Amino acid sequence: MKIIAFVGHSDSGKTRLIARLVPELKKRGLTMAIVKHCSHGFDLGSEDKDSSKFLAAGADAVALAAPGQTAVLQNRDRDGNLAAFAREHFSMLDLVLVEGGKHDARLKKIEVLRHDHSERPQTPPQELAAVVADYNAVPDLPLFHPDQVKEIAEWLIRILDLANP
Repeated sequence: MKIIAFVGHSDSGKTRLIARLVPELKKRGLTMAIVKHCSHGFDLGSEDKDSSKFLAAGADAVALAAPGQTAVLQNRDRDGNLAAFAREHFSMLDLVLVEGGKHDARLKKIEVLRHDHSERPQTPPQELAAVVADYNAVPDLPLFHPDQVKEIAEWLIRILDLANP
């Protein structure tokens, strides 16, 4: 399993890019998961939902199962290690794309920039693998336009050595 993170300011286009990359990578036979880093937490159900009641009662985990879907909610302390989380839950897959995780120095990153919104990369150079921007930026790194989804997919397969998963 390989992991790469997509980072950038809010509204820079990370979600849109990942959503367009998934079918392109799936066409090439890859299995994958997306980990959405939620730095401010999240809630899949209000306090009156059974799953919330079970977690509030002290359950370490609650699984929701429906035809064709499952979800697992866990009460646990994490050190923010998204790679360890991905290995624990998705080791059977070829690729994990992380949306967010800009503060996790253990992740290689693609920074998404948008003109008049985020003008230059904020990622430390040793963590930055490429830039996706709607303008010419950072000439010494691989640079892609957000519409170059096929090229980004091919580049990811090559640099992550996913040609024969």
